[in-house]
Amino acid sequence: MAKKKKADAALIQAALSGDRDQVIRLLKKSDLAAVDAQGNHVLVAASCGGHLALVKELCDLGAPLELANGIGTTPLWLAAGYGHADVLKFLIDLKGDVNAPNSTKDTPMLAAASKGHVACVELLCAAGARGLTVNGAGDSPLSLAVAAGNVEMLRVLLGLPGTGVLIKRKNAKGVHAMAVAAAAGHAEVMTLLLEAGGSLEERDANGASPLALAAFCGQSAMVQGLLIQRANIESVDAAGATPLWLAASAGHADAVSILLQAGARAGVLSGGKTSLEAATTNGHVAIQQLLEALPMERLALTDEAVAASDEAAAERDESTGSSAGADPRLMAFTHKGTAGPSAMPTKPRPRSIADAHEEPLEGVAMEDQGSDSEEERPHVNIS
Repeated sequence: MAKKKKADAALIQAALSGDRDQVIRLLKKSDLAAVDAQGNHVLVAASCGGHLALVKELCDLGAPLELANGIGTTPLWLAAGYGHADVLKFLIDLKGDVNAPNSTKDTPMLAAASKGHVACVELLCAAGARGLTVNGAGDSPLSLAVAAGNVEMLRVLLGLPGTGVLIKRKNAKGVHAMAVAAAAGHAEVMTLLLEAGGSLEERDANGASPLALAAFCGQSAMVQGLLIQRANIESVDAAGATPLWLAASAGHADAVSILLQAGARAGVLSGGKTSLEAATTNGHVAIQQLLEALPMERLALTDEAVAASDEAAAERDESTGSSAGADPRLMAFTHKGTAGPSAMPTKPRPRSIADAHEEPLEGVAMEDQGSDSEEERPHVNIS
């Protein structure tokens, strides 16, 4: 038994390497359904390696197209995921299933989109692959193209019937396509999404608008562009923070400057702090100086901030039995802010452009994956 396992593993490795003579020789002692320790079989390995001539010969010998490996990936799926367009086309022409998902619900389309293989996505679209599919994490081909800033692929996907509905769809982390584009600063992507029906009023799981996310992530050019598109400069997230407050808290002076020039109000409260206090607390000296240079009236608490402070004070009074809460209007107004100290709210960063490249290709076991630095050469683990 051990000898057979070793022989099967050698067969799979030969197929992955494209060693046709070795494959044919080893097949005399094995069969087309032989698998290695990870469930990879000979056609899976040859397709993963992108060896078209060998794939054709194996198919002529009767290798089954739909025989998947241990985690449910078919030869066609791997050809799409690793960008082997010639192999993918051949398998499509043989009527391979273009929508067959693996164990994580990733389809060949999702696999190709996640690694930026535009030619493979185009082939799959032409073959009728579903573009509206999402995986277990709620990510779609469109959201993956947006995350990567892949304009060419996005144009292809937006041309599919019904794909526009995915623009507003949130993934499992509460992030939608507009949020991703804004946070990553993908200007052309943002333009395409807006033209396809995207809204600047879309909110992420924290209630943050695209403008707020661009400000929080320091994407000053995106901030400027969204303001030109008439994005709401005073949009408020679930914690009461505006784009200016988020930019000031995160230390992005250019974004703060752009928002101030556009008339953003500084006297909002989030977590009990004004934007000036948040910048000061976090040690952002340049932003502190920008805010301190404002006229006093622009630093004064807004009506909404006063109301929120009144409500918080009333709640504290009720819980402590006190009858005299401090009126925020009577607080000493200084350039150090008007609100007392409180903990900064924790705001998870939205998905970044790097995620599309740093995360492993779903459907390929961790030990099976190659390095992008080696031109994404796939590797099937051989025990």
